[in-house]
Amino acid sequence: MALHDDADMDAQLARTLIGTVVGSADLGEALATAQRVEPGRYDQWFDEWAATSARAEEAADRAAARGHDALAGRGYLRAAEYRRQAYFFLRHDLGDPRLQSAYRAQRDLFRRALGHLEWHVEAVSIPFDPVPLNGYLFRPQGEDPTPRPTVLFPVGFDSTCEEMYKYGVHGALAMGWNALAWDGPGQGGQLIEHGVTMRPDFEVVVNAVMEWTVRQRVVSPERVAMVGRSLGGYLAPRGASAEPRLRALVCDPGQYDFTSRFVSMFAPEDWERVLGSDPAMDAQLEGFLGDDRSREFYGARMAAMGAPTFGDWLRVLVSYTLEGRAELITCPTLVTEGEGDFASQSSTLFDALNCPKRFRQFTVAEGAGGHCEGMGQQLWLDEVCSWLSDQLDS
Repeated sequence: MALHDDADMDAQLARTLIGTVVGSADLGEALATAQRVEPGRYDQWFDEWAATSARAEEAADRAAARGHDALAGRGYLRAAEYRRQAYFFLRHDLGDPRLQSAYRAQRDLFRRALGHLEWHVEAVSIPFDPVPLNGYLFRPQGEDPTPRPTVLFPVGFDSTCEEMYKYGVHGALAMGWNALAWDGPGQGGQLIEHGVTMRPDFEVVVNAVMEWTVRQRVVSPERVAMVGRSLGGYLAPRGASAEPRLRALVCDPGQYDFTSRFVSMFAPEDWERVLGSDPAMDAQLEGFLGDDRSREFYGARMAAMGAPTFGDWLRVLVSYTLEGRAELITCPTLVTEGEGDFASQSSTLFDALNCPKRFRQFTVAEGAGGHCEGMGQQLWLDEVCSWLSDQLDS
């Protein structure tokens, strides 16, 4: 059921509503905010969500001043999520001051929440070139240094490491495990603050993260798993293809390559012109950016991948593939899929795997259809955490 007349805004509203599971959204507050925005009005979307974020921040400040930790923590989480939502439709222009300020605000508000939560959370910096990777190491509360199983959470195409708290980190914590979420190249602070764009060889990133992770005294180095959601359904298996130390892998949804989604739009000879950087074809391809909606939808992806033109972007996508790499994954792997997920290539990935593997499709009928299981997050978590427990707790 649509909650907003604009399909893109409706999808993003649903994404915020998922946060009700962890206290990073209020159902009525979020619905009221989105419904004040006219379809296609990206500037109004920014203004309304930023205003709601400011009100949530004020409430959190009052609660914090009175020593009400639970209220303060949830207030800052809501403020952070709403500020992230505010800039969602502004990402094609990395220099937009609204994007820059809102990104920093959502990060800072999330960090203000941390001291009020029931978990121990540390902001971390993982050595990497050209810029260290920013992230968070979450673990159950207390000073117990006993090494624990740890779940790695790379983020999605348009996510931040802060947002991963609602996309699985809290589930790992509830199971008594540590969790590590970080921004990779082309994501969150790496892209918006430092201009570091995405790279297809995510195994280089995962190797650096793994090296840092296994050196932490609170981590059991033999019990590290990785969960990739949304674009992470490509990034995580790509990383796992060169990381034999992983105990388990979850891909939601599984993704295999990117160009196959576009090749069918072109005659074979025209696709060859695309790959050959034919000037006339490149000029024609700019038509994909002909209106505000398309300019934002494709432009945000182009910016994340460092492609100045649409043709350049298509050529960059060729390198994003698991062909010849999925077969190298050795750890047990769970591939999940929400029925109707636009990004899913789960069956293709699953068929290419040679490791111990399991496939689980969630359906619309059970309430978990759509991208990353839509509003059925608890259903997904129940399945994934149960399967991970078999891998990590044995």
